[in-house]
Amino acid sequence: MSHIVLKKWEHLKKQIIERTGDLDAYALVNLLLDWALEIKLIKDVQVKKYYKDFLENYENLEIENILYTDEVWYSWEEIIQIDILNSNVNSYQRAIVKVRDILFNLLAFKSNKICPCCEDDNLRVFLEKGSERLVFECDICLCLVDEHGNKLESGGIDLTFAPISLIKSKNIEPSPI
Repeated sequence: MSHIVLKKWEHLKKQIIERTGDLDAYALVNLLLDWALEIKLIKDVQVKKYYKDFLENYENLEIENILYTDEVWYSWEEIIQIDILNSNVNSYQRAIVKVRDILFNLLAFKSNKICPCCEDDNLRVFLEKGSERLVFECDICLCLVDEHGNKLESGGIDLTFAPISLIKSKNIEPSPI
């Protein structure tokens, strides 16, 4: 059954090639989310486990509220050419993780704030579920800090993607990288 995931990966690549002229961030995110839902329907225990571990959190997101499209921190060309079309995806696990990684890069707002723990990367902005509290996380060292730069313990904090309206209201600038 896992070979079905690879066939679906190839079909996704074909869709992206066909839509190159009119493909924007919203369209790509929707293609990736549609692909994820197709994976969810595969009746294979291991594929279902990978879906649950890596893609389930992307269900029911309000993309229009969290996808930032102004001055973005990622290279569109790199995502399309390197991460998707020319990537070495040779297993169902790699395909699922690849889609998760791309969705994360597009949806998790990357701020211009440098990580106070490792000073190696800019912090992503998340929202603590059930509150209006923003939490910043480093991609590299996974350090968590609040809006004032105070380090947080990672245990017990349930995070989701921060709404762009809240990020803008706090005057948080996107990463220039």
